[in-house]
Amino acid sequence: MMIPTMRSKKGQFMKGNIPWNKGKGVYKRCLNCDKKIYVIQSDIKKSIGHFCSKKCWRNFPIKESQNFKLNEDLAEFIGVIIGDGCINRNGRYGYRIFISGNPIEDKHYMENYLPKLIKRCVNKDLKPFVASNGAYLLQFTKKSFKIFLENLGIKENKTRTVRIPHKIRENNKLLRACIRGVADTDFTLIFTKRKRKVGYYPRICAQFASKNLVKDLEKSLRDFGFTLNVSYDNKRKDKRGHSWGTNMINIDGPHNLNRWLNLIGFGNMRIISRYKVWEKLGYLPRNSTLPERMKILNEGQQGGELK
Repeated sequence: MMIPTMRSKKGQFMKGNIPWNKGKGVYKRCLNCDKKIYVIQSDIKKSIGHFCSKKCWRNFPIKESQNFKLNEDLAEFIGVIIGDGCINRNGRYGYRIFISGNPIEDKHYMENYLPKLIKRCVNKDLKPFVASNGAYLLQFTKKSFKIFLENLGIKENKTRTVRIPHKIRENNKLLRACIRGVADTDFTLIFTKRKRKVGYYPRICAQFASKNLVKDLEKSLRDFGFTLNVSYDNKRKDKRGHSWGTNMINIDGPHNLNRWLNLIGFGNMRIISRYKVWEKLGYLPRNSTLPERMKILNEGQQGGELK
């Protein structure tokens, strides 16, 4: 038997006659200020009613950002964001953070290595997708993590201003992990010919728009015992005639490569496969793709992090 409810002429429930709210609320604590609040049943069903006011709702991400503590995983993920990450506005109050890669060369890294790292750092389960421009993206929203990055000096429109955070540069373990994150996204491993017919001489290299980032990398790598060549304020021009400035870093030679593998390492199969093919053949086939390199290394061989 249905119980009739009292409605006004406009069809709204009259005061005191909302059956699913009456007597079925619960007391909770505000997540921000810990104040005791009463949450009605309909708000519980909508998964809302966690804050006592809009002010607490807006301030909660600031409080939550203090829960992030720097460790090697988080330092590496910050390096990934420095290399190929982007922070954009998403709506009025929210932000989205995404990492982009190549759908062929970075496929293993974006589908296997990086989602596990993100899960350990921000507790998000992510799957990459192909964007309209062809980039392979991992994307998530977490305002508290964005505030944490801002406190470290990593903000929106970071391309020409980003640098390794001071707190990371103070600790060698964190610094090595951060450099590994930058290297997995923005560095590459090539093999030059040096008067031979095939590429055999290893070079770890990268170029960045941020001059400060290259200065940080140069000082850090020299402190770790690497010999390197750095070039600042290089002018580049594309086929359309557009020009831009870039800053380059080159680390040449087998001794530097071995030192890198022992101290820093790589987590991206795009780079690991290049090294393993060179190790197997003594050279790297020109313009080879990741599937081609994996075929050379045998289909059943398992690739992983190289440290």
